Amino acid sequence: MSPELLEIPLEPLSLLAPVVTKIESSNSNQCTNDTLETAVASGVSFRTNPAEFTEAVIETSEENINEEEDEDEDYPEGGIEAWSVVLASFLGLFAVFGLCTSMGAVQAYVAVYQLSNKSESQISWIFSVFIFFIFLLASYVGPIYDAYGPYQLIITGTFLFTLGLITTSFCVEYYQFFLAFSVCTGIGGALLVTPIVSIIGQWFDKRRATAMALATVGGSVGGIVYPLMLRKLYSSIGYPWALRVLGFLCLGLLIFSLLLMKTRMTTPEDSRSIRETVTRAATNMFDYHQLQDLRFTGLAVANFLGEIGITNCQTFLTSYALAQNHTEGFSYSILAILNASGIAGRIITGFLADKLGRFNTVIASCAMSALTVFVVWLPFGATTAGLIAFALTHGFCNVGIVALAPACCGQICRTRDYGKRYGFMYFVASVTILIGVPISGALITNEKDYTNFIIFDGVVYIATTLALLYSRYAAVGFRWCKW
Repeated sequence: MSPELLEIPLEPLSLLAPVVTKIESSNSNQCTNDTLETAVASGVSFRTNPAEFTEAVIETSEENINEEEDEDEDYPEGGIEAWSVVLASFLGLFAVFGLCTSMGAVQAYVAVYQLSNKSESQISWIFSVFIFFIFLLASYVGPIYDAYGPYQLIITGTFLFTLGLITTSFCVEYYQFFLAFSVCTGIGGALLVTPIVSIIGQWFDKRRATAMALATVGGSVGGIVYPLMLRKLYSSIGYPWALRVLGFLCLGLLIFSLLLMKTRMTTPEDSRSIRETVTRAATNMFDYHQLQDLRFTGLAVANFLGEIGITNCQTFLTSYALAQNHTEGFSYSILAILNASGIAGRIITGFLADKLGRFNTVIASCAMSALTVFVVWLPFGATTAGLIAFALTHGFCNVGIVALAPACCGQICRTRDYGKRYGFMYFVASVTILIGVPISGALITNEKDYTNFIIFDGVVYIATTLALLYSRYAAVGFRWCKW
C-alpha cells in the first residue's frame, strides 16, 4: 500500500457514520447507497482525490437528509380533506388541460372556416403560443404560489381563462385569435395550472404519484367531453355559441375547484409589493443554477420533449384524420378516443409508479409511446382500424410524462423548492413548444402527406426516453431499483 493512501485522514470518513446510518434506516424512495452513487456520478473519485470525494459524499448526504426531513413531515395521505383537494385538482385540470388536449377540435374547425386562407404551420402558431404562455408563466407563478398560496391565483386565472374563451367566439381575423385565445386564455391557464397541481404535494407524499395521476385524469376526461361536445354544438348552434358554452362550462368547473381547494401551509407574512414579488419570481425563473442538479436537468429536457410529442398529436390528429378522407364525425371522435384511453393510462401509471418507482414507470411509458408511433401510426394510420388502434395504444402510453413529471420533480427536490423547480421545468418546455409545434406543422408538406410529421413525433419520444434514462442514471446509476 502506498504511503499516500496510509496518510488519508480518517476523521472526515468517520463523520459519515451517523449520516449513512440515518439514510439506511429511512423508508424513503431512494435506492440503498444512492448517496455514494450520486457522489461517484458527480465525477469525484476516492482513489484520485479522497478528500474531495469525502466532501462530495457529505454534501450529498446533507441534501438527502434535508429531503428526508421533508418526507418525515406529517402528510395526511388521505381523508376527506385530502381527497377533496384531489377532486378540486381534477375539476381544475378538467377545465384547463381538457382544453389543451382538445385543441385539435378547435384547430380543425378554424382551419376549414375562419382561417382557411392560412397554412397549417401559421394556424399552429395560435395554439403553440397558447401552450407557451401556460408553461412560461408557470415559472412566475411557482414562486408566487410558494409565497402566497393558491386562492388569489385561481380567482384571477379563472376570470382570464373564461374571458379568453368567450372573446374567442367573436374572432374572425388571425390577430384576434392571438389576442383572445393565445394571450388571454393562455395567461389565465398559466395562473391556474401551478396551484391546481402543486396543492396535492401538501397533502400526499408516499401516495403522491397516485393522487396526481387521479387528478390529471381530469384533463383526459375534458379531452373526451370537449371534442364530442364541440362537434355536436358546431352543427346545432354554430361555432360562436359553441365556444361560449365551453367558456361557461369551464367557469363552473373552476368555481367548484376553488370551493373545494384547501391549503395546509401557512403563507409567510410578506411586505413586498406585487411588483417586487413578480421581479423576484422572474429572478427565480431564470435561476439556471438548478441545472447543476443533473437529475433535474435530465427530467427538464425529457419534460419539454415529451410535451412537444403530446402537443403535436393532440393538435394535428383531427386534421390528419380529415386529410385521410375519414368522416368529420370520426375525425373529431378519434381525439376523444385518444384522450379516453389516457384515463386508464394515467390511473395505471400512477399505481405502477408507487409500486415500481416513478422514473422506472415513466421511462417505460415514453418508450412505448415511440413504439406506437412507428409500429402503428406510421404504417397503418390511414386506415380506420389502424387509426383507432393508434389512438387507443398511444393515448394509453403518452400520458405517462404528463401524469408523472410533477411527481418525479417532487422526488428529486425539497418540498419548499417544488414550486420553483416545477415552474422552471415548464419555462424550459414553453420555449421549445413555442417553436416545436410550428416546425412540426411545417413538416406537413401538403394536405395529405403527414409522413415526415409522424417520423418527427416518434423521434421526439425516443429522445424523451433517453433524457429520462440520463436523469435516472444521474440519481442511481445503472443499478435496478425502485426509483
